[in-house]
Amino acid sequence: MGWTREVYQLPEDHGWTATPGHKILVLDAGAVVLEFPADWVTEPASGQVNVRDGATADDSSCVLAVSCLRIPSVDWSGLPLSKLLLDAIEGDDRDRIAIGPVRETRQESLTLAWTEVRVVDPAEHRECRSRICLARGDRVQCLITFEFWPEDEARFTSVWDHVLGSLRLGVRVDDPARGRRIG
Repeated sequence: MGWTREVYQLPEDHGWTATPGHKILVLDAGAVVLEFPADWVTEPASGQVNVRDGATADDSSCVLAVSCLRIPSVDWSGLPLSKLLLDAIEGDDRDRIAIGPVRETRQESLTLAWTEVRVVDPAEHRECRSRICLARGDRVQCLITFEFWPEDEARFTSVWDHVLGSLRLGVRVDDPARGRRIG
């Protein structure tokens, strides 16, 4: 999947508004819409968009990765997100210290499941926290991961909560010069 960065000069009455101190990330014409801190930067990566608190990976103390997948409009109740989430965690080959409880919620037209995994970072050889969320809405599924060091947990918990609280799936964006408040 390739990425195209598009920057728009928005008219004064464009309609996009974010919670103060935040920016809006829109993937795949509105398949995924969420808010992130305004001073963070986005960077396309293979199959995902990374959002960081620093200009480069070396300058960052965390990375929020967001990807989406279009899915058929069928009854998915037989395939719970919690099972898919745990299966995804099994595919992570890093040494695991612990897996937290899976939390499942419904908000508006989406269902999400998330957990926190404590792993050993292979480059730094120390504990890293990895919060992983799998969300499903109308014809779209989204994977969000948020990795940070344990000493930064207090600082980043509110960021995680805001990202999940602002998450919308399947928001049709026909004209990027028009928008709406999501938070």
